[in-house]
Amino acid sequence: MAANKAAAIRADIDPITFSVVWNKLQYLAEQVGEKVLYSTQSFVTALARDLGQTILDAQGKIVVAASSAPIHTMVAEEAIKGLESKFHGDYQPGDFIVANDPYIVKGGHLPDWNFIRPLFFEGELLGFFQAKTHVSDTGGFLPGGYGAGAYDIIAEGLNIPPLKLIKQGVVQQEVWDLVLRNVRMPTELDMDTRLINGCMAHAEEQLQHLCRKYGVATIKACMAEIVAAGERAMRSEIARIPDGVYEGESACDWDGHDDRQIFVRVKAIVDGDALTFDFSGSDKQATFVNCPAGVTVCSAMVGLFYLVDASVPKNGGALNPVKFVMPEGSVVNPRYPATVGASQISVGTQIVEACMLAIGKALPERAMAAWSKHLCPINIGTMPDVIDPRTRHARNYFTETFGSDGGSGAVKHHDGWLGAGFQSACANLVRPNVEFFEASSPYLVTHYEVLQDWEGAGEFRGAPGSYVRFVAHTQPGAMSLLMTGNSDGQRSAPAGVAGGGSGPCAEMEIISADGQQRRVLRTFETKPIFPGEVCETRNSGGGGWGDPLARDPQKVCIDVQSRFVSAARAREVYGVVLDASGRAVDGDATRRQRDALRRRRGDAAAAGATR
Repeated sequence: MAANKAAAIRADIDPITFSVVWNKLQYLAEQVGEKVLYSTQSFVTALARDLGQTILDAQGKIVVAASSAPIHTMVAEEAIKGLESKFHGDYQPGDFIVANDPYIVKGGHLPDWNFIRPLFFEGELLGFFQAKTHVSDTGGFLPGGYGAGAYDIIAEGLNIPPLKLIKQGVVQQEVWDLVLRNVRMPTELDMDTRLINGCMAHAEEQLQHLCRKYGVATIKACMAEIVAAGERAMRSEIARIPDGVYEGESACDWDGHDDRQIFVRVKAIVDGDALTFDFSGSDKQATFVNCPAGVTVCSAMVGLFYLVDASVPKNGGALNPVKFVMPEGSVVNPRYPATVGASQISVGTQIVEACMLAIGKALPERAMAAWSKHLCPINIGTMPDVIDPRTRHARNYFTETFGSDGGSGAVKHHDGWLGAGFQSACANLVRPNVEFFEASSPYLVTHYEVLQDWEGAGEFRGAPGSYVRFVAHTQPGAMSLLMTGNSDGQRSAPAGVAGGGSGPCAEMEIISADGQQRRVLRTFETKPIFPGEVCETRNSGGGGWGDPLARDPQKVCIDVQSRFVSAARAREVYGVVLDASGRAVDGDATRRQRDALRRRRGDAAAAGATR
């Protein structure tokens, strides 16, 4: 791939130097993320890898993006535009900027903070280092920032416009004290902010070393050429898509207020080597699930990146051939002060799915079925019997459990991937460690397993969903809330493609301590959970690719032995009959069963045509 990257570079750039610089910049982006992960105080960041890092040039174009969550990296250009609207190029060495306002940096919900450090060499601005991560709390009426009851963005939490927290190396302590006073976990936030700035400062030193070694003009030329390489690669991929208009649609459960599904509709318009995503058919803005324009852009790009060659660089050049029509006042571009708490998880995921399904119609050989929706309960509370040594107060906790481990959709020639998580994160967020989760919160995980018969059927099946069961053992006097503010998929199933079946819908229940009562915990609900109560989640599996009756019978047999698929489902959906031992395919019985199922399909189709 490195050879392909360097193949068409400018004649005045040495290809070896170009390769070294590109890989060094990529390394710096990755290195900052790894340092943060191993030192962060945030459970969300440390356990789920909920962060992303980019290096941008002086014009605010992404040069390299770390291999982390694309919902945090591909929105970086919008963040720099937000900075420019405030500072107009007034950056100095040693500056460090924070921002989370979704109507200025356009980067998602309030818990996702942008940390940005301008990069200098001998007084010249080279670019920016941007890191974006999920902080545990950012104020608002409910801990964590996921409350669907907020009526405007102010109620959701602290809105921070681009703010120079550090000016020329000097912390603006009075301003920072004001911010810390308005969050529930100030010590954690203070430590992590200092950590991120320190990691970026070290990366800046390494970039300066690179400039001294090769010359600043060479480094700037290489950065420009990396961006140009991204554009060439993406234009080449788009040119392979037949010209035309392709439509896609996806829906989230509701917005926590109006009991209706919220639809994202897109037209992918291909014209030569250019592509337009037109979201004019999408629903008007709602509450809680709205996506700021920057999240819409990066979510659409995620859907596109799934279907183009993996060697296309994930940088600002790849964004250049793609245009966006996002009507203001819609769920893909809301007007201030609409709430955006579930933006990436809900409507953002539907944007990925809709764009992917649209492009998949043009490229059926590359089409990917939809992934599991994101059903992930969040646990928030206080442990009065545990003293946090950092604060000498009762420990607060904010943790995500394991319900996000749904399966991915299938592609031609490959089944879906187990435990991939949710689609907009591209499997770059990971499941927390069970023991760490139990040590940091008052819950005991009793079951964590793959669900049988919980996949989208197909010639290549979607990955099965997951089943998680945990018990609350909170102490008297504790505040413990269970909420689903970052969940979806209880009403809308992951779509199959090329004749493949949809994955199942997700489910979540709370069971009383005596086991006698069950109640459904609906998407976006927030409920107290009491000692001895049990939470059960069944996450959806991914959609399937192709006709289930075309699936290799031996693969179905292996699925049965692996307990992914029952023998009954193998017979009725895949048309595969096993012998008496259950370990081998009965070839003759399978042929008869598949013939019978095909005739049944034909009869049903004929009956429908006569109505």
